[in-house]
Amino acid sequence: MAATLLAFAVVPFGPVEQAPEWLRFIIAPNVDLGLVFIFAVTSLAVYGVILGGWASNNKYSALGSLRASAQVVSYEIPLGMSVLGVALLHGTLNLEQLVANQAAGGLSGWNIWSQPLAGLIFFVAALAESNRLPFDLAECEQELVGGFHTEYSSMKFALFFLGEYTHVVTVGFLMAVLFFGGWHLPFIAEASSAYAGAWAVKLLVLLAKVLLTIVLIMLLRWNIPRFRFDQLMGLAWKVMIPLSLANTVLTMCVLQFGWSRWWLVTGSAVLFIAAGVIGENAKRSEISRRSRPTVGHAPA
Repeated sequence: MAATLLAFAVVPFGPVEQAPEWLRFIIAPNVDLGLVFIFAVTSLAVYGVILGGWASNNKYSALGSLRASAQVVSYEIPLGMSVLGVALLHGTLNLEQLVANQAAGGLSGWNIWSQPLAGLIFFVAALAESNRLPFDLAECEQELVGGFHTEYSSMKFALFFLGEYTHVVTVGFLMAVLFFGGWHLPFIAEASSAYAGAWAVKLLVLLAKVLLTIVLIMLLRWNIPRFRFDQLMGLAWKVMIPLSLANTVLTMCVLQFGWSRWWLVTGSAVLFIAAGVIGENAKRSEISRRSRPTVGHAPA
C-alpha cells in the first residue's frame, strides 16, 4: 500500500501552474524524472507479494506468491517500454510538462492519437500490474487457495487489497495524464482558460477521465474470463514486449526523418494487425501439431 501511495507524489491532480496560492495540485512539483519515480516505487510492491506468501508458512501460498511475482515483474517491462514513445515525442519525463504539451496542441495533441498502440499496451500491462481481470492470477478467488493472501484476514487482508485498489486509481491518473491530455478538454478547459473557477473545472475534467478509466476496468472485470498462466506469460513476452519495442523504433524513425506524427497512427495499426496475423498463424500451427498422430501409433 505504501508503494502505491508514493506514486501519487509526482502525479499532477490539476493545473499546477494555475492553481490558487492556497491550493497545490501536486505534492512534489517539477520532478524531471517523474515517470521513472513512479515505475521505481510501484515496482517495490512485488516485495509485499513475495514476502506475504513466504511469511504465511503455507506451501500453496508461497507458490501463489511466486506466480504473482512472476506476473508483476514480467509486465513491468512492457509497461515501462510503452511510455518510451511518449517520452521521445515530448523530450521529457516530467508529468506536468507532458500535460502542458498536450494542452498546447489541442485535441490533436493528446498522445492517444499519436501513440494508440502505446496506450493500449500501457493499459493492458497496468491491468496486470494491479492484478485486475483477466490478469488476477495473484488472487484466483475461485480456486481452493487464493494465493499469497490466503492466510491473512482482518486489517492485514484489507491493507493488501487497499494497495491493489489504490494502484487502480494510480492507473486511472496515469492514463489520463499520459494519453488523454490530463486536465485539458477543448472549449472547456484550455491552457488559456482564465475565467472564474477555471482551475476547478480543469480538476473536474481530470477526475472525470480517471473515473471513466476505473469504470472501464470494472467492466472488464465483469466480462472477461481469466487467462491460463502460460497464456498470461506468453502475452507479455511474445506479444507485448516485441510490440512495445517496435513502437519505440517506429517513433524514433518518425522523429529522426521528420515525418508527420500521423504516420505513427498508420504504423501502430500495421503493427497491431501484423501481431494478430502472426498470433493466428502460430495458433493454427500449434493446433495442427497437437492433432498430428504420434509416431509409432495408428491415428484415431
